[in-house]
Amino acid sequence: MLEEIGTPDRAEAWLMKKLQSKDKIMGFGHRVYKKGDSRVPVMREIGRELGKRTGKEQWIPICEKLEEVMDREKHLCANVDLYAAPVFWMLGFPPELNTPLFAASRVAGWCAHVTEQHDNNRLIRPRSLYVGPRLRPYPDSPK
Repeated sequence: MLEEIGTPDRAEAWLMKKLQSKDKIMGFGHRVYKKGDSRVPVMREIGRELGKRTGKEQWIPICEKLEEVMDREKHLCANVDLYAAPVFWMLGFPPELNTPLFAASRVAGWCAHVTEQHDNNRLIRPRSLYVGPRLRPYPDSPK
């Protein structure tokens, strides 16, 4: 996405075209952080510093422009992934590793939730409902 945009001055036109064609824009919205993701300012600053060190200072201003336009047009706040993607890229990870990196970075939190649920003998994520198929046969079970 950021490579396609290229420079901050092209961000708004790129985003408006994507919104007009109803494309999904990654890095915006969050189920829990409706008013803004508190992790965004931290990751934004990490990205800004990394941009200075690597000579890739254009990526964070592109994200900031996208953030401004998405707020104005769709009232959606950036989530941490908007800024994590360029940070990972500046650290040398190819874009196809973004999804595994995003998941891996959450494993510690997921484990903490499981431990907390176990220790307190109480589910802490009642909003998480299974929505998959109900009854499915096991591979060797009679149908």
